[in-house]
Amino acid sequence: MKKLFCIFLLCFSWCFADSLAQINTQEDKIQALDKQIAALMEKKHILENLKKQFSKYDYNPDNPSTIETRPKIALVLSGGGAKGAAHIGVLKVLENYHIPIDIITGTSAGSIVAAMYAIGYSPDEIEKIIINLQFNKLLSNSPNRALKSVIEKIDKDKYPISLEIDKNFDLSLPMGVLNGELVYLQLKEIFGRAEKINNFDNFPIKFRAMTTNLQTGEAVALSNGDLALATLKSMAIPTFIDPIQDGTKFYVDGGVSDNFPVVEALNMGADIVIAVDITADPSKITDNSNIITIIDKLSTYNGNKSTNFQKEIADILITPPVKKHGTLSFDDLHKMVIEGEEAANKMDFAFKNLSDKKAFQEIKEKGSSLKDGIYKINHIVLIGNKVLTEREVSLLKPNTKSLNRNDLNLWAEKIYALDFIERVFYRVENDTIYFTVKENSKTKLQAGISYVSDYGAALEVAAEIPDFGLWSKNYSFRAEFSKYPKLSIKDITEYRLINTNFIFAGEMSYGINPIFIYDKKNKISTYTSNLFNINLSAGTTLFNKILFGYNFGYNYINTNYNEGARLPIIDKFNSDKNYFTNTLFFYTDTLNESLYPTEGLQFVLQGFSGNVIGNSKSFEGISYTQSSYFPLTKNLSIGLSLTGGKILDAKSAHTIDLFSIGGLRNSDTRRNYGFYGLPVMSLYTDKFLMGGASIQYSLFENLYLIGKYNILNYNQHPILKNIKLSEKETINGYGGGIGWRTFLGPMEFIISNSNYTNSPLYQVQIGYTF
Repeated sequence: MKKLFCIFLLCFSWCFADSLAQINTQEDKIQALDKQIAALMEKKHILENLKKQFSKYDYNPDNPSTIETRPKIALVLSGGGAKGAAHIGVLKVLENYHIPIDIITGTSAGSIVAAMYAIGYSPDEIEKIIINLQFNKLLSNSPNRALKSVIEKIDKDKYPISLEIDKNFDLSLPMGVLNGELVYLQLKEIFGRAEKINNFDNFPIKFRAMTTNLQTGEAVALSNGDLALATLKSMAIPTFIDPIQDGTKFYVDGGVSDNFPVVEALNMGADIVIAVDITADPSKITDNSNIITIIDKLSTYNGNKSTNFQKEIADILITPPVKKHGTLSFDDLHKMVIEGEEAANKMDFAFKNLSDKKAFQEIKEKGSSLKDGIYKINHIVLIGNKVLTEREVSLLKPNTKSLNRNDLNLWAEKIYALDFIERVFYRVENDTIYFTVKENSKTKLQAGISYVSDYGAALEVAAEIPDFGLWSKNYSFRAEFSKYPKLSIKDITEYRLINTNFIFAGEMSYGINPIFIYDKKNKISTYTSNLFNINLSAGTTLFNKILFGYNFGYNYINTNYNEGARLPIIDKFNSDKNYFTNTLFFYTDTLNESLYPTEGLQFVLQGFSGNVIGNSKSFEGISYTQSSYFPLTKNLSIGLSLTGGKILDAKSAHTIDLFSIGGLRNSDTRRNYGFYGLPVMSLYTDKFLMGGASIQYSLFENLYLIGKYNILNYNQHPILKNIKLSEKETINGYGGGIGWRTFLGPMEFIISNSNYTNSPLYQVQIGYTF
């Protein structure tokens, strides 16, 4: 038996020898050593050439050279995130001494400042632009909501947690936290004046941006192409920003391989190198280190080694005291500019000998001549597309014959706002615009959490399977895990024609829906309705801003007592029902944010009816919601809202078909409407009119103070007669609190008056409403 096993093992090893192992001969090993020797000799050759270059021009700040030819001066700006603001201070000092810069190289943040200076921006202009950037918005993947299709605005924001599965059913984790698209578009705006210059040697100052080839780990000096894309490649921090793909190559932050490109400046012909060091000290691994520290350590080994060597071969080394600041310390930018100035001024004894007003002025004049142009686009070329068509891109083009930079960026933003587009880069050559896109047709696994006072906590998971073609389809499966679980399967089919989308949808769902009954402030009873539902919908959009259509549905409802007091009126009213529904809907949304908006309009109008199967009972109704928001200052905005509805023959309806009032937010599909002063779903009515006014102040980028007043006139429904005294009532509510936009969704804590007791009402809502 052992012999048979050994024979089998030998046969198996022989069959797979090519894939599992190899035999290296003496000759193979010698060739491998020769390759290593050749690589080391090449490095030696490069260093020997540097020695020869140093001997051509020996710069001594105390005894300037008497050579008649003006030396070529290079400026080297290292990477360091927000600390790159110190480079601006150094530039201010160099300008004060009228030092002509012939060559400029940079890495990461240094490449951005270097590129701006290379194409003619003054230090003051660079400072103004950098300090006024909205970094919290740039460091985001979210397209401009105003440019999204009205369909995508309905529920796309609900799932902050997202994973992907490819066609081979392999889990696809993201390559970075951000795709960098919004940073890229901002850079396109900044570098617009250089759009028509492809060779970086043709800038007023010769420029290089350092990046790292992710396949090989080698430093790459970018010398041509799209300047915005070059600087994005230079600053694509591993795991933070997705690597930038260019053909089959991927590029990441230049700091991984060369964070201090002095050698590159020398290779470009520099005689004197002024270098600015803002690099952080190498991170030290301790018991308290985390995964971020480890990744940073691994990704900067070679860059740190290179930096130490290149510091020693610069002629003038300036080290601003900014290492105490963090890479993302964007609130300290002005302070770091000053620190850069102070550090550079300490080298005044050297700068005095490099001053050349005439040469300096010639370079400045070349820079001032560069202006962003007006573009007439007659041709579109798409690169990397499988789903996106030139026709669709042409329909997104701004409606003007001649396009300026804002128009071009808006065009790119519209493409990026399409649901299946992950990235879009562009460049213009003559009358042709080239769009390079990255599409995503993977299955998405998404999740979101929520918590609502009285309703409780919930986890919703969803799977979306896109299918693109002449008709794009989206299959989705959703499940809510909570005290009141729900499940749905949905298919949405969409066809695009000019600026109009035609949509057809089918959905089958089952869920448990609570019915809360309150006596004053206290919830005295809970019933649950088991709802089985089938819906067929058809609709269309106009200009991606208005959605209207028709829905036909079948509902089966079975209601059961759950907890608290048993109420005979509820048992009688909520008998089991089978019925068909018809709904006409109209929806428009121009809000700049789904929650905590500061401007825009949202309007929802629904006309609906229900016909009970087996008898002549029926009901019909209408509901509408309008919310408008207006900015008063940068941080302050107000909102106005009007909501109402009416149901005829409401005795034929089920409780979940009535309007429920209370809580913090609206859900038009469930006919739940928020009202400060009432707990969630505390009031059921067949007729109501509600108005409201709100005020919102932004304390920080994602933290808000919220205040609201609302007033409600409603008609009492029979199921509430045991706790209400009149047929009609008018009540008001007011309150305020804090709203916080977080990674996991919005969070609100609100204190308001109570319409039932003298004590205040406390309400909490976390995440989106499912």
